[in-house]
Amino acid sequence: MRYVRVGSENLRVSRLCFGTLQIGSLLAQLPIVQAVELLTYAFEKGITTFDTARPFRTRDVLANAFRDNPDVIIIDKSPARTYEEMERDIAESLVELDRDEADIFLLYDVRSREDFILRDGAWNYLKEAKEMGLVKVIGLSTYTVEVAELAAELEEVDFVQVAFNLTGAGILDGDKEAMEKALAKLKAKGKFNCAIKPLAGGMLSRDYWQKALEFVFNHPLIDCVCIGMTTYDEVDANCAIANSESIEFDLQNSLSQMRRRLVILDWCNGCEACIPVCPTQALYMQSGFAKVIQDRCDWCGKCGPVCPEQAIFLIPATNLVEIETEESD
Repeated sequence: MRYVRVGSENLRVSRLCFGTLQIGSLLAQLPIVQAVELLTYAFEKGITTFDTARPFRTRDVLANAFRDNPDVIIIDKSPARTYEEMERDIAESLVELDRDEADIFLLYDVRSREDFILRDGAWNYLKEAKEMGLVKVIGLSTYTVEVAELAAELEEVDFVQVAFNLTGAGILDGDKEAMEKALAKLKAKGKFNCAIKPLAGGMLSRDYWQKALEFVFNHPLIDCVCIGMTTYDEVDANCAIANSESIEFDLQNSLSQMRRRLVILDWCNGCEACIPVCPTQALYMQSGFAKVIQDRCDWCGKCGPVCPEQAIFLIPATNLVEIETEESD
């Protein structure tokens, strides 16, 4: 595995970061020991950096997998808006992860300059937390070009997570080319660029997963790539791509043929944007939230990019969880 350094303390970050959002969505059905075993396997393959956030609800899984492991770097994030909320979230993160100091902590999902201004209190405490030695590296995560450009202007920002992939899916206010220009500004200011949504929440995983991942790993403006994984095959294949190694044919065939499951997270806001784009009528509204009929879904990937809350993604339905015919209420 290739590694890169970030921040004044030279944290050693693996080029491939393990995103735990998908695992968090499965914990109601998934024994925690299985999640811990998958994370441990990823570490043994060379992945030393793991991504979480308060809404993911995976800090306890990471603590169980990597307690007292000094080689593991954890990227944590908070949607806090006020000084007090950020103070609480960092304290909770340290307790839940059983750590004295956070490695990388970000203001989560900043949507616009106005949104950043409204969260000024949270950002101020995050800066103070770094000065107090509670956090080593700070920054922002975003799905917008506007905020990526803002991050380039903020001297205190060390680390930026941006939605970036082969097709530009998931970028809320522009396209791939616009985000590339913002990434160039970030790089010119010495920021560390981490690509999130490289597979557009799994929407590119069926037909384009290898091409999509090679695009981000080989991109000169990207320092590391954060990918959600729920199977051992995904870990093996993603590590091979990150290391510029060939992938065995059997593994390629397995990934392209494996069944998938559409997941709609509980932060769906009921906007109904996904309903009309579904060609198989697999999506419907119930009690103000989008639901999916799994045996109608053909994994086409059209719904994820139109979701303004980034609440829809595809995961393999093997190894960790089986497909349900229809989402439970």
